[in-house]
Amino acid sequence: MKVQQRAIAHAAAATLAVTSLPAVAQSSSGETELPTVKVTAQTESAYRERDASTGALGNKTLLDTPFSIDVVPQELIQNRQAITIGDVFRADPSVTTNNDGYIGEASGISIRGLQLDLLEGFKIDGLAVPNWGSDMPLEHFERVELLKGLSGFMYGFGTPGGIANFVTKRPTETFSGSATIGFVSDGVVKEAVDVGGRFGTNKMFGARVNAVHEEGSTFIDGGHVKRDSASVALDARILPNLTVSADGLYMQRNVKGAYYGVVLAQDYGFPVTTPVTTPRRIDGSQGVASKGTYYETEIKSVGTEINWGFAPEWNLRTSYRYSEQNRGNADSIILMMDNAGNYAEQQFTGYSRYHYQQAQMMATGKARTWGFEHDLAFGFSYQSLVQNYPGFNGANFLGTGNLYDSSQFVSSGVSPQQVPSSDTLYRASKIEQKAFFISDTLKLSEQWSLLGGLRYTHYEQLGYDMGGAVTTTYTKNPITPTAALMFKPVNWTTFYASYVESLEAGQSAPITALNSGQVFSPLKSRQYEIGAKAEIDSWQLGAALFQIERGLAYLRSDNVFTQDGETRYRGLELTARGKFLRDWTLIGGVMWLNSENTEASADVLGKRGYGVPTFKATAYVEYAAPILPGLVFSVGGQYVSRMALEANNSNFVPSYHTFDAGARYSTKIGKTPVTLRLNVDNLTNEKYWLPSWGFILVQGAPRTVRASVTASF
Repeated sequence: MKVQQRAIAHAAAATLAVTSLPAVAQSSSGETELPTVKVTAQTESAYRERDASTGALGNKTLLDTPFSIDVVPQELIQNRQAITIGDVFRADPSVTTNNDGYIGEASGISIRGLQLDLLEGFKIDGLAVPNWGSDMPLEHFERVELLKGLSGFMYGFGTPGGIANFVTKRPTETFSGSATIGFVSDGVVKEAVDVGGRFGTNKMFGARVNAVHEEGSTFIDGGHVKRDSASVALDARILPNLTVSADGLYMQRNVKGAYYGVVLAQDYGFPVTTPVTTPRRIDGSQGVASKGTYYETEIKSVGTEINWGFAPEWNLRTSYRYSEQNRGNADSIILMMDNAGNYAEQQFTGYSRYHYQQAQMMATGKARTWGFEHDLAFGFSYQSLVQNYPGFNGANFLGTGNLYDSSQFVSSGVSPQQVPSSDTLYRASKIEQKAFFISDTLKLSEQWSLLGGLRYTHYEQLGYDMGGAVTTTYTKNPITPTAALMFKPVNWTTFYASYVESLEAGQSAPITALNSGQVFSPLKSRQYEIGAKAEIDSWQLGAALFQIERGLAYLRSDNVFTQDGETRYRGLELTARGKFLRDWTLIGGVMWLNSENTEASADVLGKRGYGVPTFKATAYVEYAAPILPGLVFSVGGQYVSRMALEANNSNFVPSYHTFDAGARYSTKIGKTPVTLRLNVDNLTNEKYWLPSWGFILVQGAPRTVRASVTASF
């Protein structure tokens, strides 16, 4: 109750602040129409997006893609007041949260039981960016697109979990903007401004600027966050068929009270008489690590693009993006020593830097030969990833305690190790990919079409010592194909069968392993999928039956990290998004998933894949109250079945469920449109564990209150 009262107080104060804003003229975009018109429009659409970017295939309608893709628009992100990528896709049954950005190193997700690649799985406008232990600032993006499954042909190397593509906010046709003040329990306050429009002769030039500041005490005892981010997007319509654009993003984020995770002693290679089992679940607000634990990330990204419609039905897109991430951390590992909750705390410190650049030229268009229509796409891509690490990583034993009684902590008297500075960094590795790709979607008839695509990649990975000398070299020249058959009995339904191959960069042994830092060769994956999609009135429906075969990487019982064998994932996912009974909106679905280590060493052969639920169900429902136009209530929930913690399945993480509720009200104060939002996540304050990487546990977020007020102009 105390937390909720504070949230309401902040929202009320923000509302009073908004009332003092000067009145502004109405815009031609309709933004200042009566709130009922705006709310109804959003409810009618049910947050539907009909198109998505698909890498080497170009922009496609969702009905014309033989893959599973989820697109979440900014409107839904705002209404749910999402903070993490897990919040964004909470209603997707194929997505499971495996970390939280206020509790652990950063938020994270698994897709179909496979974790999203931290260095290959994130894109901005289709081009690669590093996101190692960080959280993307959601306020700067128009929507987030999630490709589920393999991405080899479309994006190149990457884990078979999928690709998260963040689409930058671009200039609006008419001048418009918004200002938001928000609150997150227990004391985080956020201010955000978003302004954009066009100017010049015939509105030739466009600009969009976003700025965000977030600071305060998080729901973790002793936790604190400070985040500043800003972005700008510019464009110029040189000709009706020629547009040049550029954008930039900067973020600095510091989180205190976050920790690496809870690790069982035997999974760390520590000898114990009795194996430690999964500990009892603890409250999400419990501070586990000692004071001084933190991580800080800085992201810089700039991109540019030339978009040229050089002929009827043909387009040439040339783009480039450079991104840099700097990361400093002082992470505590909570090493569980017995089943009574006693632990030892060890803190690791480090500093790292990642440089990523990608250049791509792609042509898309249509051609007709021998009575058949071809939808063609081909191009070239170059990307380079440089990883810089310090000459040393500090490690200190900080003390002992009990997970269930914080008063029992006994300090070792050793202060946390100083985080290495950027001056100590050396180039540890460089990965280059030079690729050529081509695809043809052949229209066989009004109902049938056939997709075929190939990507050739020259992949080179170099390892260096601290003196700059090359110590390891790995080169591979794979051809990754994709093929699909699509059948449209009517124009609003597509049935498809697809096959995709993919490679991912070899994994690195974690700091807890005896072979810490060892880098392995690339892993190969294959995916088979049969599915159906339909768009009926306001509904989007999807069904996919899939099988993924992926090389297995895991921590052995002797605490050596290895790549050995294969894991098979077989699943069925059903999704729905739409509007019913005039005032109701539904988003949700179910997923059944069976995973098994089919080729591996004896201790893991036949076991379930780690961190993989066998069943997940989600639902998010909105109700637009007709008694008061502009008032919308929402409820949501998810159920996640139990998951194996380790590759050998010696421990499992219990199943859990959470429920959410919210309300928003759109009105006018004077001539200014205002929207007030209130969301409460994890209403029942469920205690649960989130597993990741085959041996790490982090507690799930507690009951969390989020409130905000947005004024539009």
